[in-house]
Amino acid sequence: MTTDDAESPIERITRREQEITRALAERDLASDADERSDGHHHPAEAATDADLRERHLRDTLRFRDQLERLRRARAAIAAGTYGICIDCGAPIPEGRLVALPDAERCVSCQSLAARRR
Repeated sequence: MTTDDAESPIERITRREQEITRALAERDLASDADERSDGHHHPAEAATDADLRERHLRDTLRFRDQLERLRRARAAIAAGTYGICIDCGAPIPEGRLVALPDAERCVSCQSLAARRR
């Protein structure tokens, strides 16, 4: 995936929202096809299917969480607080925002937040 550094934050957010929405739609189509299948008769195949469904659900939840963070990023742009760490108030480096347009924390605060989980 190539990212043009000249993109505005709103363009990066919009592009990422479109990517996620497309991925969710593709997953929905794939799951519809899976539900119409004949099913499996071997227990190992059923276990594999259960694992795939669990992975699918986990990815879907992750995508929905990211869409929510992108929504908050849009709100932060409107409020004039985009690019400011929600924990310490320091500016979030531009490189981080290019890579993660939904970043709400600077690297230090994100590391601390991840350890608390």
